Amino acid sequence: MNSVPFLAVNITALCCFVLLLATFLAAKKTPEIRAFMLLVADCILWLGGTVLMRLQMWPGLRFWFYVSLLALFAVEWFFYLFLLRFTRHNAPFSLAVWTAINVVELAVTATDFFLAPPTPTATENGTVFLYSMSWHIAIPCLFYVAFTVYLVRLIRRILREQGIHSPGLLLVVMGGCTMGIGNVVQIAIPGNTFPYDALCGIAFAAMMLLALYKKRMFRLTLVVSRSLLLVMLALICVLSGVYVIEPAERFLTQLVGLSHETATVMVAIIFAGILVMVYSAVRRLTDTLFTREEQQNRLLKQFSTDASQSLSTQEIMEKLSAAILGEIPAERVYVCLREGNAYQGKYCSNPLASLNFSISADSPQVAYLRQQDNYLIVTEFRSNPLYLSVWESEKELLRRLNIDCAAAMKDGDEVVGLVLLAAKERNKTYNYVEIGYLETVCSVASIAMKNAGLYEKMFREARIDELTGAYNYRYFAEQEEQLFEECKHDCLSLLLVDVDDMKLYNQLYGVEAGNDALRRICEEIRRCIGEGGVLFRSSGKVFAVLLPHEDTHRAQTVAKEIVRRIHTINEVSERKNFKTLTVSIGICSAPYAAACAKELLDNADLAAFNAKQSGKNQIVLFRGASSAIPQQLAERTDSIVNRIELQGERYRSALSMISALTAAIDAKDHYTYAHSKNVARYAANLAVAAGLNDDQVRTIYAAGLLHDIGKISVPEDILNKSGKLTDAEYSIMKDHVNNSIEMIRHLSEMDYLIPAALGHHERWDGKGYPRGIAGENIPVSARCLAIADVFDAMTTDRPYRKGLPLDYALSEIEKGEGTQFDPTLAAIFIQLVRGQEIKLASHDHERQ
Repeated sequence: MNSVPFLAVNITALCCFVLLLATFLAAKKTPEIRAFMLLVADCILWLGGTVLMRLQMWPGLRFWFYVSLLALFAVEWFFYLFLLRFTRHNAPFSLAVWTAINVVELAVTATDFFLAPPTPTATENGTVFLYSMSWHIAIPCLFYVAFTVYLVRLIRRILREQGIHSPGLLLVVMGGCTMGIGNVVQIAIPGNTFPYDALCGIAFAAMMLLALYKKRMFRLTLVVSRSLLLVMLALICVLSGVYVIEPAERFLTQLVGLSHETATVMVAIIFAGILVMVYSAVRRLTDTLFTREEQQNRLLKQFSTDASQSLSTQEIMEKLSAAILGEIPAERVYVCLREGNAYQGKYCSNPLASLNFSISADSPQVAYLRQQDNYLIVTEFRSNPLYLSVWESEKELLRRLNIDCAAAMKDGDEVVGLVLLAAKERNKTYNYVEIGYLETVCSVASIAMKNAGLYEKMFREARIDELTGAYNYRYFAEQEEQLFEECKHDCLSLLLVDVDDMKLYNQLYGVEAGNDALRRICEEIRRCIGEGGVLFRSSGKVFAVLLPHEDTHRAQTVAKEIVRRIHTINEVSERKNFKTLTVSIGICSAPYAAACAKELLDNADLAAFNAKQSGKNQIVLFRGASSAIPQQLAERTDSIVNRIELQGERYRSALSMISALTAAIDAKDHYTYAHSKNVARYAANLAVAAGLNDDQVRTIYAAGLLHDIGKISVPEDILNKSGKLTDAEYSIMKDHVNNSIEMIRHLSEMDYLIPAALGHHERWDGKGYPRGIAGENIPVSARCLAIADVFDAMTTDRPYRKGLPLDYALSEIEKGEGTQFDPTLAAIFIQLVRGQEIKLASHDHERQ
């Protein structure tokens, strides 16, 4: 068999295409990559058929001729398909039409109508293949001319839509032109045997490959592997040994005149230098291609782990920024999250950068990220016709922030966030490795942000009042404890804002009008406190305001501003026929007037109650311990307690109720009546000595009178039993506490006494009843009553025993310090009794 001229060119081109297809089998199969692989596979059939036809391999020349010819005629259609996928141009009708025409044309080609198989002819230069052509060949030529004209028009349209600088597009156009020119030259030159078409096919494939890389659709490591680089290094070494050593030695000995030994040493040095340079180049290429990829994998693994373990969007944004800056040399990273119809700046890697900007969800760049790519290179996007429709304000924003690249965080097809990269190193473009890494971290971040967003939404919903948008009582309880601990070395003020006559307002105008009033009041309070305070709706008509690091003076200023702003609500013209909205505000500040979070709330609540009792529309400040206690404790106590009767309307209704209830106690059990009066007096004296304010002293005194009112429901045979109570009888006796509360809670003017009356049988160590609370969780009023209650019970005659000696009673209270009683209050009480500031009360058992 004679040799075939230039067959090596066809075989080389075929090997290149086969290697390219094998490489892309491991690539991620995007529509663009699939179209490219189909194009490469068609070129393999074309060149493979050509080589095997020329070699006349089995099953024969005719078979391989048709394989080659059909594949060649199909190249333009596969290029058309690749062009559509590469540019993401949607033309389903045109694609269907040209596909149908190609199928018909290929079917006719298989019948020998256009071109018959060639005849092999032996010449002195080898075997050539001669074709016998008729006018029929003009039909497919005209078809491909028409197809080419359509492709040219399509490319012009795409260039208008996407711009000449669209990544890789110009290379695709050049590659198509190169392939077309190669086939025209192959046919146009008479008697030509050189395979210009195969040579241009190699250039065509290289351009398509480079276009895909420019568009960042595959990693270069798919084409270049470590093994291939090592083979290249070995090949360079072999070629250097063959083509450098002997000529260099001959040059040094014959032309330079060196001895054979000297020339050998010089050649060895030159060869070693070549090897070092080649090794350095391959090492640098290896580090660029593979070491960076390994570093990215480590960063991605770390970021994925950190992001999956976090339920805070702020923390995820911080970790996302760190992961990006660890691999991409950008100056700043911005993260924007969707809020309504815009993406609001939420985070920047530079803490000094402003986040006061937003990008509309309807902007063209967001549409591009949603519909086309997951990323956008600003310099490339400027050549895109879509850029012309970008609002000038957003163009200015991109310039002001110096944004180079934008990437989308997606949930399905929806863009939930944007990542903006600013100020990459000058003249540095984003390559496929960086863009691929950016897309991956954004994908991981979008999942983590979604989970964190769902958690934070549930967190907010569980802590946000649905009506007003303020935090609810549950969150108030958490925040009060937390802020009290954070401000233990500073001030913490609490305002309770109680809307006056809200029930009446609802009855007059309806619940919806009442809800609207609460919303407006809440908004005014929010404006007053600004970012320095936290607003809660602690109950139906009561708002709580926590002011961390703010003292009493600042709290009073805020309260006055709240009152003023709520007054402005009433001045609105449409409200002239509505009842005037007012609020009563109670204020307490720690550490001056509260030793714990619960005390802070209780004292503010007491101040708000006093504001209500003072005629409403008032601001009352709870004042802490007195700086000095009068020498005559009894006189001081009397002056406070007796002032109940001088308060006029404030306490008149409460006083009449207390008198009626104590009379009821006296009618049922005279001992309980006398005991209650003693306990009230002892506890009030203790409260004064402990430095509690006047309102607390009056509350404790009133609670002392009523703390055992529940014993009205206890049978007399149990109350007056001279022997030890049975377990069942003791259980009935213990229920007097709950019975007392049931009676008091129905009296709206006296519900402020409930905490004191409810807790007077609680113990400091938590072993009391009915709730089993301990320490400072027990209201201070109840702690005072507990000591007074036990002291009077021990020192007075009971049905089952005589009164115990005073010293014994004091020793028992001393033993109970820190277990049964508040140790501080117990010590004060003992000191007062021993110093005769508190005198033992006389107790008459006989009914009068």
